[in-house]
Amino acid sequence: MIKEELYAKFENDMAKRTRFYRFLLSLDQMANVIFWNGSQDETVSSHIGRRIKEGRGTWFDRRLCCFLKRLEHNHCERSLGE
Repeated sequence: MIKEELYAKFENDMAKRTRFYRFLLSLDQMANVIFWNGSQDETVSSHIGRRIKEGRGTWFDRRLCCFLKRLEHNHCERSLGE
């Protein structure tokens, strides 16, 4: 059962995202591990968005979210759980 769900998730991801987008996503996740000591399955935006929501965001976290809002409205909030 779990195996089929993983295959379905993989196929959905392959259909929804291009190879280049998935490459950028992996770089984002790697940056989360290296610079924020975060999970390898979470993006920087999601990590700092969660920290800000919990009241633990640093000055730099808030500035980065502010910058990302210029690229996409509510980027950090929308990326929670990604």
